Amino acid sequence: MKNTILLFLLSATLLCAQQVYTTFDVEAKQHSDLTLTTTGVINHVYVDIGDRVKEGDILLTLDNDDLKLAIDLAKADLELADVNHRFAEKTYERYLKVKDVIDDDQFEQYLLAYEKSIASLNASKANLAYKKALFEKSILRAPFSGVIAKRHKELGDGVSGAMIEPVITLVSAPEVKLVFSFDEKYWQKIKVGSPVSYRVDGNDKLFHGKISKVYPTVDAKTRKAFAELYTKSFMPGLFGEGTIEVE
Repeated sequence: MKNTILLFLLSATLLCAQQVYTTFDVEAKQHSDLTLTTTGVINHVYVDIGDRVKEGDILLTLDNDDLKLAIDLAKADLELADVNHRFAEKTYERYLKVKDVIDDDQFEQYLLAYEKSIASLNASKANLAYKKALFEKSILRAPFSGVIAKRHKELGDGVSGAMIEPVITLVSAPEVKLVFSFDEKYWQKIKVGSPVSYRVDGNDKLFHGKISKVYPTVDAKTRKAFAELYTKSFMPGLFGEGTIEVE
């Protein structure tokens, strides 16, 4: 009797469940067409297509010898400003102790020199920080760990910061997302956690997973809704089909 009840409940569940046909594209979980915001000529390329990189790794650099020189000059200017400031500070503090016995105009001159030295020191610090920022803009670093998918520029090519053109394409790996499309009439039924069974083109194995994200919009032209499933080890660009289980 107990087995009969369990069989009845299982059958009722299967009858209530509905399989929604879906197709999907395999996309990198993270995809970035990296650019540089400064203008120059590429003098070093440190990666090639297929190379794995870590976040912060240098991918390429522009010819930046002039920027290195500018940093050296800014450092020298800062050192001089610091010397002048320390001298002005000691002079001001010395005359501050005898302020009551010296001419007011003379004391004001020392105070003004001290205040100017502070302003000059701050300006030199800001200038050095600015030169360093310009130098960093000539270096392209990986914003996240992944695989080099494409090199849009080669050694010796020019880069225009004004055009904001892609230099290197970086994609996450092995993490990918499957972007499912399905008929809009199921938009209220498919939810995060809905079970999915799917096959990838060129692979007969049946895979299983659960919806990770449901898009909040519908394509007005195709009348398709979309959802994502996160997984690993598939090549971005592949295609597949499957079913999403809904009640």
